[in-house]
Amino acid sequence: MQVADRNKELRTTALLAIVCLILQLALAPNISLAQGHINFALIFAALMALKVGGRTGTICGFCAGLLYDLSSTSPVGLMALLLTVMSYILGREVHNRLSGNFGPSMGQMAIAISIVSVLQQVFASILGQSSSFLGSFGFIAVPTIALTLLASLPFVYGYSRQQVSHASLGGERAFRGAKRAAKHLR
Repeated sequence: MQVADRNKELRTTALLAIVCLILQLALAPNISLAQGHINFALIFAALMALKVGGRTGTICGFCAGLLYDLSSTSPVGLMALLLTVMSYILGREVHNRLSGNFGPSMGQMAIAISIVSVLQQVFASILGQSSSFLGSFGFIAVPTIALTLLASLPFVYGYSRQQVSHASLGGERAFRGAKRAAKHLR
């Protein structure tokens, strides 16, 4: 008899959160292109929105954005707002859109990363953190988009290779075994 592991999703989410947090705090400030840096909080929020979706994905987006805001010089609440809205929009349709769909998932990640990075620079310009929008767009947003997309490739590839788990208690194998046993009884 197989028993479904209900905490597997929680463990993988916690592990991904810890890995992205460590990478955001230790690696992202040290790797730059022009003035852009990798945004691992955005990668985590988008992955959770595509993998889990719903309320959990939105809460993960808010927490990731808040941790990003607290660890950077951006206004507190800006990235939390952007990642919350992005997570809600990405995660509202279907549960686990990553499984087996590398191309479409990467396309959705690219769109989300681009929109969030550009909006972050628009709001930073409005709030007076940068002198010109075109300069911040060219030297911060575009390099951030490129670096974040490049850094998200292994994450999206790894999650797209995971198999879809079945919701039944015994799983697919137990169902096939019961089906064969019923066939032999006839």
